[in-house]
Amino acid sequence: MARWLKWQDYRAILRDQSRGMQLDLERAVLWPHSPLRAAIAAAVPWSEIGAQTFVLSAAAPARNRALGFAQARLRRGRPEADITFIAPALAADPDAVSIWYRLLAECAQALGEQGNLRLFAQLPSGDGVEQIFATCGFNTYTHEDIYRLNFWPVGLRKQNILRHQRLRDGWNLLRLYAQLTPRAVQLAEGMLSAEGQGGKIGDWWDQSRGVGYILEAEGELAGAVRVQRGAAAYWLRFWLHPQAQAYSETLLQGAFALLWAAPHKPIYCSVRDYESGLPASLAAYGFQHLHTRALLVKHLSARVKAPVFKLMPALEKRPEPAASVPHHAAQK
Repeated sequence: MARWLKWQDYRAILRDQSRGMQLDLERAVLWPHSPLRAAIAAAVPWSEIGAQTFVLSAAAPARNRALGFAQARLRRGRPEADITFIAPALAADPDAVSIWYRLLAECAQALGEQGNLRLFAQLPSGDGVEQIFATCGFNTYTHEDIYRLNFWPVGLRKQNILRHQRLRDGWNLLRLYAQLTPRAVQLAEGMLSAEGQGGKIGDWWDQSRGVGYILEAEGELAGAVRVQRGAAAYWLRFWLHPQAQAYSETLLQGAFALLWAAPHKPIYCSVRDYESGLPASLAAYGFQHLHTRALLVKHLSARVKAPVFKLMPALEKRPEPAASVPHHAAQK
């Protein structure tokens, strides 16, 4: 059975973390860490790498022996979580598939009991992993291309092309999201649900602590970029208005201007398959395509507390005695 992490499980995590599968590429490149560090950091508030850990233990008599483990990270301000790591990898253990089935089922149940409504996963596309998750109830709702820039452009300088995102930009950004994003993706990401419509703008834009910047053209919102600065890399997330495709290079140039004085580290960028206009500009700046990943979601059944009406035994009422009739009245 799968259970929450215990102190005696840290040795098993240390043993198996080298033969597991990393599913959280953003934090892996921004803040390099091991699954053991993620398990320990789960107790630290607002940690960038902390994750809840679920351990699958063997049946009796070896009940304390760990067969595998999975980690999930809650999204701030949302009833959602991401599967970030799972061990053992498929090639590391002949029983890995059955271990994954049990781990994913137990994770979904435990996170649902916490009140989470959706469980996400980011998987390498086309290597069989996606099919295993699909068997466990996950649905693929879109694909995403990952790019990396190792060598920065020469002659970067400070330019005021983009401005900081403000609270008043919230409505325009949500409208941009609705125009760019297919309805099926909006449903999968919970943006058409009650908590999605009433949530903060950062809920759909990014789940990390990145900073948002806006590109305006003729007084209108033409695009936006979210910049995440990590210890070992940077991650850029772009949005470009469908009628502002000509500003793709300007948006990219503005993002570089934000980093003109920053230490040179690898720059990563993710572009979804329905977002056009950016891949050509990324290639012109020297970004290399790394791989394509699938974005999956599993909708959870959250436990809801409902009042239970207890039936109370009622005393049976005795029939009231008939009114007595005087004897002389009865004779009449």
